[in-house]
Amino acid sequence: MSLTKLKKETLKEGTGRVAEKGNTVTCHALGQVLNADGSLSKFWSTKDAGQQPFTFQAGCGQVIAGWDQGALGMKEGEAA
Repeated sequence: MSLTKLKKETLKEGTGRVAEKGNTVTCHALGQVLNADGSLSKFWSTKDAGQQPFTFQAGCGQVIAGWDQGALGMKEGEAA
């Protein structure tokens, strides 16, 4: 599945290698839902107790499309 639109905001600039298609990347993730009033509510995070970052090959369809495509072009150490 491919996305027609992806919005990504860089929160912290990375300084390491750039993730390219097929590279193995390890990421933390935060799941949020947009409420009717425009606010966000967290429903899951890899930083929650008992959770851990996940590793996948960027751009290869191993995770949901937003993570897969969003990881491409990120630099090591970047937060988005």
